[in-house]
Amino acid sequence: MSMQKKNTKFLMIINDLAWFWSHRLPLAKEIQKKGWDLQVVAHRAHKDEGLKDIGVKGIGLPPLGRSLNPIPQLKLMAAMRDIIAREQPDIIHGITIRYAFYLGIVTRLMRYKPVTFTVAGLGSLYTDPSKKMHYIRKVVLPIMRFAFGGKGKRIIFQNPDDRQAMIDTSIVTAENTALIRGSGVDLKEFPYVPYAESKEEPIILFTSRLLREKGITDFIEAARILKKQKIKARFVVAGNIDPNNARSLSRSEIQAPHDAGIIEWKGHVDDMPEMLKSSYAVVLPSYYGEGVPKVLLEAAAIGRPIITCNAPGCREAVTHNENGYLVAPQSPTKLAEAIKRLLEDPEKSSAFGKAGRKRVEDDFHVDHVNAQTMAVYEKLLLDK
Repeated sequence: MSMQKKNTKFLMIINDLAWFWSHRLPLAKEIQKKGWDLQVVAHRAHKDEGLKDIGVKGIGLPPLGRSLNPIPQLKLMAAMRDIIAREQPDIIHGITIRYAFYLGIVTRLMRYKPVTFTVAGLGSLYTDPSKKMHYIRKVVLPIMRFAFGGKGKRIIFQNPDDRQAMIDTSIVTAENTALIRGSGVDLKEFPYVPYAESKEEPIILFTSRLLREKGITDFIEAARILKKQKIKARFVVAGNIDPNNARSLSRSEIQAPHDAGIIEWKGHVDDMPEMLKSSYAVVLPSYYGEGVPKVLLEAAAIGRPIITCNAPGCREAVTHNENGYLVAPQSPTKLAEAIKRLLEDPEKSSAFGKAGRKRVEDDFHVDHVNAQTMAVYEKLLLDK
């Protein structure tokens, strides 16, 4: 039985308001069901009418951008400190590795608890082999040990690889971590819909931000290989360039294969359930350092086979040859072979889709994920 007061004040600090709406709205509703006073802290959150409509107070943060300039980072942390000091929340949740890092520093300096963090993938911090990232790691990892240390903290990981990597580098201890796979899928929003065969060519769908580490160039090259082999399929890309990210494709780089008929670039797509229903299979050859890619779970929920890389986070969504295929990262040839196998075997594709749906029902249902997350909050509050 919960022992918390009814007016528990909950502060959710998140890197991107769009991420809240796409990934954390069901969790927000669970927090409100507890009678807790939810406040969402993000850039421009104070101007978001949607938050007001659902009874959530939005609190703004200064913009951060992608540069390593310390001034915006210090301004962000100062704003976090001021908000926490003013609001005096009973519990704080920081989401995504970067914002969790800043929040960890702030709360450690303030000796503020309880705090939980969600590491939704390690991004390029552990995966980028460049010299620049090597030196960044040398500076950042000791600060991360400080940020995530101390009492009254719990770090939620979305896959065991990330959890183990941060244990191995002494950032966290096993005792102050939890493993909760992804942010969950609403099975009503993404119902099982068998693929409807038609006279049109089947759609092989890539949907993500157009970052190189997400495998977009590998997808384009695999499409080029299969087009040369006269394989009948449409290779559709749903996602936008990110002008603030140096690892994003430029507009010309994505427009060129579109104009050449290799792919069909749709840009941002609002109705993802309909896009997934129209597809034959979903491909995400990411080696980015994912948590658990939500789009793969959504595709599996609808009943689509998925092809992704045998890499942390991605392999949580796929059991090879059961609900899809795992391929080696940065291997367009292997990717093309896997896509071809699916296209040439509709019965196996259908079986993969059914197995994927059951996998999501068993392990990734949003109610199950939210219950695990709420249990973390309850334990932190009881130990306060």
